[in-house]
Amino acid sequence: MERDMPCLRSFPLPFRRARRLILSLLLCAAPGLGFVAQTITPQDQGVLVDGGGTLQFRLDYPKLCDGAGKEIRKLLETAPSGGEALLKYEGGITLQISVTPEHTLRYAFSNLPAEVKQASVLSLVSFNFTNGGTWRFDDASAAPFPPEQGEKPHLYQGQAGSFTLRQGDGIGLTLSFSSSAYNQLTDNRAWGWKVFAWRWNFFPNPNTPLTVTVRPADGPGAAKPTAPAKQVDAFGQNTRFDWPGKLKSEDELKADIAADEAYYASFKPPALDRFGGLPGSQEKFGLKKTGFFHVEQKNGKWFLADPDGNAFFHLGVCSFLPHDYTYVGGRREIYEWLPPLQGPYQSAFHNGNEVDNFSFHSANLIRKYGKPVEDADFARRMIGRVRQFGFNSGGAFSPFTPAHAELSFPYVSGLPNKGLRSIPGTAHIPDPFDEETRAKFDKLCAEALPAKAADPLLIGYYLENEPLYEDLPRVIPTLKGSQNACKRRLVEMLRTKYGTVEAFSAAWNLPAKTFDELADQALAVSTPQANADMKAYMELYFDAYFGWMSSTARQYDPNHMLIGNRLQHGTINNEVLCRAMGKYLDVISFNYYTYVLDTDFLNQIDKWAGGKPMFLSEFHWDSPKDSGLPGGAKDVGSQVERGLAYRNYVEQAAATGYIVGIEWFSLVDQPLTGRWFSKYNGENGNIGLFSVADRPWKEMIAEMAKTNHEIYPVLLGERKPFVYDNPRFQMAKGGNKIVKVPRALGPIKLDGGAENWPGTPAEGLGRRLVQGADDGGVDATFKVCWDDANLYLLVNVVDPTPMKAQKDVARFWQGDCVELFLGPTQLNEPGAPLASDRQFLLAANTDGTQPRSLAPGRDPQPAIPMTVLPNVNGQGYILEAAIPFSVLGFTPKQGDEALFDLGIDDSEDGKTRKRQFMWNGTDKNSAERKGWGRAVFNQ
Repeated sequence: MERDMPCLRSFPLPFRRARRLILSLLLCAAPGLGFVAQTITPQDQGVLVDGGGTLQFRLDYPKLCDGAGKEIRKLLETAPSGGEALLKYEGGITLQISVTPEHTLRYAFSNLPAEVKQASVLSLVSFNFTNGGTWRFDDASAAPFPPEQGEKPHLYQGQAGSFTLRQGDGIGLTLSFSSSAYNQLTDNRAWGWKVFAWRWNFFPNPNTPLTVTVRPADGPGAAKPTAPAKQVDAFGQNTRFDWPGKLKSEDELKADIAADEAYYASFKPPALDRFGGLPGSQEKFGLKKTGFFHVEQKNGKWFLADPDGNAFFHLGVCSFLPHDYTYVGGRREIYEWLPPLQGPYQSAFHNGNEVDNFSFHSANLIRKYGKPVEDADFARRMIGRVRQFGFNSGGAFSPFTPAHAELSFPYVSGLPNKGLRSIPGTAHIPDPFDEETRAKFDKLCAEALPAKAADPLLIGYYLENEPLYEDLPRVIPTLKGSQNACKRRLVEMLRTKYGTVEAFSAAWNLPAKTFDELADQALAVSTPQANADMKAYMELYFDAYFGWMSSTARQYDPNHMLIGNRLQHGTINNEVLCRAMGKYLDVISFNYYTYVLDTDFLNQIDKWAGGKPMFLSEFHWDSPKDSGLPGGAKDVGSQVERGLAYRNYVEQAAATGYIVGIEWFSLVDQPLTGRWFSKYNGENGNIGLFSVADRPWKEMIAEMAKTNHEIYPVLLGERKPFVYDNPRFQMAKGGNKIVKVPRALGPIKLDGGAENWPGTPAEGLGRRLVQGADDGGVDATFKVCWDDANLYLLVNVVDPTPMKAQKDVARFWQGDCVELFLGPTQLNEPGAPLASDRQFLLAANTDGTQPRSLAPGRDPQPAIPMTVLPNVNGQGYILEAAIPFSVLGFTPKQGDEALFDLGIDDSEDGKTRKRQFMWNGTDKNSAERKGWGRAVFNQ
């Protein structure tokens, strides 16, 4: 049996969270290998060792574990400065990491308690090393990084004093430890991640610092391993599968030109005005002709009106671009064909000069039409096509080209934000209290917006894309006020409210001598009063944020609408946020990925926002079985079902009276080997109207066109909206919903935060009541992800009477509780749960000394690490758990499916359950598995 210590787990690289503070220390390669400029760089999240090219990896900062490998003292703060980094852990432990002129890393601990028995360091090694790269521990023979996945995930496990990495060109590095460490080298493809993971454990000694010396590797280079099989054909398609419409030859592609002409001409869209609006509706409903897109409410119904004053339902398509590049560097051998940079395919490379970023879609357009790809020419052709389908505008992430003006094709844009500083610990969320940030945004708007102010084709501006505002109440209290105005504003609010620091300390249960000290002190939000204060602060924040951005934008462009932030499900479910958006924005926007269009939930959002109109600004369904593409957010069974899902969603949205537009994501399928900017871990879904071969998904389009061509009768209530008669797409119980379970982006901390959680939209329960007379204002969203060790669950519950947990373990279901159901085998077998099935009850109990999990029928009871935190508004709670696969009884691999369901038990007194909700099944879930949904474990 292989040894697998709990602190020796493989985790994927957190691409989105990397922030770098660069210190360059030059290392020289040994004679005969040439000179290589290398750097050792202490950063916020680890030490970057960079030998240039693929010879780059990061040593993450150590996790502190007990003798069993369980993390027991969490890292709280990192402070890299120059050639050093000071780390602070729970319990007052500190770690000083320094880089010496001799290229040695020194790890020196202080205040280390006896229960810390080991420190664990993780490093991700690029998949580029399969291109002739080798590894070895100590003086063993060098072994190749395997291009093909082996039977066992661990390439090495054991004690070693050194580790050597070498590229295929012979250049390498050796890292030598001052004392032997337990090492594990893992091929993470076993868990769906195209990366290798090296983790080493050492035994920290406060009296003797550990040193790691980095030097050029000695010895000969490794032999190049056998090249992997071709995975991508010459047209960018999957070589392993066939499907209707798969391109077989270049002759077929050229023959498509004539076939295309007949196909697109076969559509008969209704007569519309020059913008795509409904002719005569301006006079019929008394809408204003302002010369610009705007919204008006008539007889309780919201209308988006075009510049001529006619009703216009925004049927947009995102990413209206010819280029969907994939990163080919380090894996060229998996492609049947790649052209040289110079030559007829140069326009298929990113910016025409990036040899590692290539678009097969663009290459196919070059083959088909015999000329380079040009944005305006592409837009001209695609505008003509999608208008035949009934789409009338460009969505997010789409450039404006001369073709838009020539053809009067409306579009959306975004406010300028390049260079705006984000609040530390967040992405794309600026500080509205920071004067430098405000001045920068004013300058950006002054430079960009006046040129668009007179454009009648511009529908409006998005402020941002999917900012995670739910992180702010946890992040802002931990910041240093000396560096962040938002923290200073929080302290100012607390000073005004409490008057004396003693009153504050009592309310927050935090020691403090003066309010001035609070500015740079990390404040734990752990009491009911602290939560109430953060809710009040977020009202200040959102009012300042949206007020500042809207007033600045309108100063330079008073003619166009502000259309929201394209929020995810878990973000928009916030009354304070919605009120602020309703106050300052013209339209709110929601990236709503779902099978069921939950009008109850949408009605609640609309009510919170003061009745403002809404865009559903991003969604799609994908069909892996007949596209050769495994990715995408919402799987369905066929291209026809993609179209039926669209009809069900869009028509029911148009019938609400306040949803005035939608945006399908996106125009073209994503590349089989992923989007270029994510390198080896990019999205690769069948999400487009068109394939990589420039072929429309005709069965889907046939259904979409039915809805698009009749959207105005549905909008005006002249025709009932289409309803797809499939349980998965209705609120009726027992439909077969599917939740995608993506890989974690890095180590998951059970702190209720979003760090290293993938950006997959949250799933909503949709107030699917299975027991109780009413929903009581309770709702919930959840996310799931996984790594090689655990299934992670993050549940956000809206509850007017939160955390009323039952104390009796056997009666957890009678109190506030999350119920989880998993079945890894015999997925089509109905009846009572099988022996391999698992049910867990996770009580919403914040008392860490009390049991909080129950696995019915299991003896002994397994330990489930979990955290329960109150929402900052006092109206709910966050539950985050890590359920070991050793407890679940199975270890998934990419593509595996399991039965899955999640429920919420709600109590108002902690003694008796008042109501129960289920994501997919019924109140009989514990006795009958046929109502459970499905989970698919993805990359």
